[in-house]
Amino acid sequence: MFVLDRVTKSLVVAQVPFGTEVPVVGHLVGITNVHNSGAAFGVAPAGAGFFLVAAVVIAIGLVVYVARNPGDLLTDAALGLILGGTLGNGYDRVMFGTVTDFINFHFWPVFNVADSGVSIGVVALVAGYLLRKNPHEL
Repeated sequence: MFVLDRVTKSLVVAQVPFGTEVPVVGHLVGITNVHNSGAAFGVAPAGAGFFLVAAVVIAIGLVVYVARNPGDLLTDAALGLILGGTLGNGYDRVMFGTVTDFINFHFWPVFNVADSGVSIGVVALVAGYLLRKNPHEL
C-alpha cells in the first residue's frame, strides 16, 4: 500500500499542475492535484501536527500489536492496509507538510490511495469482527 501510494502521488505531482484537474470519466471522476493538511478526505484541516503524531502512534501501535498477536491472513491484510495508508500519508506530512490528494469523485471529498487503504482496512476489520461475533451478542 505504501509503495502504491508513493507511486501514484509522485505521478500526479509530476503530471498534473497543482490546483488543476484532468478529467477521467467526464464530469464524474477526475485526477485533481490538491494538498490537504488535515485527516483523510480533508477532515479537520487545521490539525496537521496532531495528525502527524497520530500517524506515528498508530504505525507503532499496529506493528507492536501484530508482532505480539499474530492473526489470520485476512486480519493481518486489513491491518497492513491501515499501516500502509498511515505510513503513506505520514511520509507526506514529514516530507512536505501536507498530504497530496488526487482522486476526485465530484460527489465526495478528494482523497488518495493511502486514504483508501485505511478506509478499506477499517471496514474489513469491522466486517470481520461482526461476521465472527455471535448474532445473539449483537
